[in-house]
Amino acid sequence: MKTVIFDVDGVLLSEERYFDVTALTIWEWLYSPSYMGLDGAAVHFDVSDGEITALRHQLFGADAVLSWLKGHGVNSNWDMVHAYLAVTLLLLARDCRRQRGKSDFVPPLTQEAVTILGRNWRGLSVPSAAEILAALAAAVPADADKDGVFAALTAQAVDELGASAASWLPLRSPFWQLHVNVFQHWYFGDDLYAETYGGQPLQSGKDGFLTRERPLAPAAAIREMFVTLRERGYTLAVATGRSTAETMIPFRTYHWLEAFDKSHMATASDVAAASKQLGRSLDKPHPFAYYLGAFGNVPERYGDYVEMPERFLNGTYYVVGDSLADVLGARSMGAVMIATLTGLEGEAARPMFEREGADFIVAKVTDILSILT
Repeated sequence: MKTVIFDVDGVLLSEERYFDVTALTIWEWLYSPSYMGLDGAAVHFDVSDGEITALRHQLFGADAVLSWLKGHGVNSNWDMVHAYLAVTLLLLARDCRRQRGKSDFVPPLTQEAVTILGRNWRGLSVPSAAEILAALAAAVPADADKDGVFAALTAQAVDELGASAASWLPLRSPFWQLHVNVFQHWYFGDDLYAETYGGQPLQSGKDGFLTRERPLAPAAAIREMFVTLRERGYTLAVATGRSTAETMIPFRTYHWLEAFDKSHMATASDVAAASKQLGRSLDKPHPFAYYLGAFGNVPERYGDYVEMPERFLNGTYYVVGDSLADVLGARSMGAVMIATLTGLEGEAARPMFEREGADFIVAKVTDILSILT
């Protein structure tokens, strides 16, 4: 049996819109009066591509912050937002303590507390991209993976802001969920957000980005690649950090969905459900998403997939991905790693893939047809 497991962002679809929405989420969270309402920007929702480019440069310093996070295995844009905001809170609290003798920090970080915190900190300078990057590098060990990043940030926050940080800073905390909701609203837009989540967003007026996706090769060529692989005897699977809706909509739009058995399409929604069921984090780079894609999305087997995946291994597995998290996941399950150079760093990612021992490196996803003969 031969199974090809595809990541989506940076492999089939451009990550750029996700990074755009990462910036927009942070921008709204910092400057909108519905959230922190800090001094420095007027938030509006009819944002041009030029404004988004400028915003990304301002917040991420030519994407240096995003590259640092990806380099430490933080592959989810939701988690990138969380790390960025956590560090921003730490730096603002430090600045407030230095200038005013106290941090004015208000735990726990509920919606109401966030707006109070923003009022407390008006007049302070919002940290720059360089300051965010320096704070991450200072707090987090150089060899830390994703779990290590958030463990280090949590320890730092507990030390500086008190024990409450242990409840709001970890992934999947209520604070994390607050800005995930903002991210999803930007990505889905008003109507689809309400339809998907069964409630109205805090602020309306967003059109959404799902209709502005960019395939990383002609959509028809990717569809033909799927057909060819199936003709060659490969089973196709997906393991993505996107939610189910974010995955299915473009797959239907580009007529890719027909090539897949839906029980072998693992999304962030599935991983979140399994994490809740098993009481532990199973996000990438944990190989759980790849197990779901390869072995089948069967909730009754989730525990077995985690505890004894070797029972289900059958044949040869290929992971097609663009990030360190994909390499680590492939390594954990003994899969062949095919790295694409269409992620955030492009060609600059090649040395990392070579250092980490990727089996193959290709310029774009359709080039895998020369490997999987």
